[in-house]
Amino acid sequence: MKKIILTIFCFGMLFPLLGSAARPYGVEEIPNVQVGNRYRFTSNPDGVLSPSAVAEIDSLCYSLRHRALAQVAVVAVEDIRGDDLFSFAHTLFSQWGVGRADSDNGLGILLVVDRREVRFVTGPGLEGVLPDALCKRIQMRYMLPYFREGDYSAGMVAGLRAVASGLEGSELDLGGNDDFRAT
Repeated sequence: MKKIILTIFCFGMLFPLLGSAARPYGVEEIPNVQVGNRYRFTSNPDGVLSPSAVAEIDSLCYSLRHRALAQVAVVAVEDIRGDDLFSFAHTLFSQWGVGRADSDNGLGILLVVDRREVRFVTGPGLEGVLPDALCKRIQMRYMLPYFREGDYSAGMVAGLRAVASGLEGSELDLGGNDDFRAT
């Protein structure tokens, strides 16, 4: 009888742990970290990325924004609801208002681990410097080798570094300073 009670107790303890597993997100359920802190750019609700990777990504994104090169938002989740990753990413980053209205310099990066996909969504103001072909090369060369090894943190950091180096010194790099002024 004690074994049965112990087994029931153990299963009772296990079910809350199973319930806390990552669930597919809808667009409205992914936390926009910029709302609470304008110096954060990485939404990582499932803990896909390490805290040190999030800190480095946030630093790179802040630098790009501060220099008025791009406004970047990064999302890493286990899974999303819906079939079309591009539409999901486009809707998410549009609702968040990524990019300045006057220059459309937004870049959204969505990593969905269970689908084994990463998607870049660029605003029209960045498409000349970051066309789809270059975004794909960044993914293939800098991100996917790490992702294949399960190191999403290193892949995202390498990808953001490549994006930053592509934007720095480009025709968009006019020595500006966004300094988070109201748009």
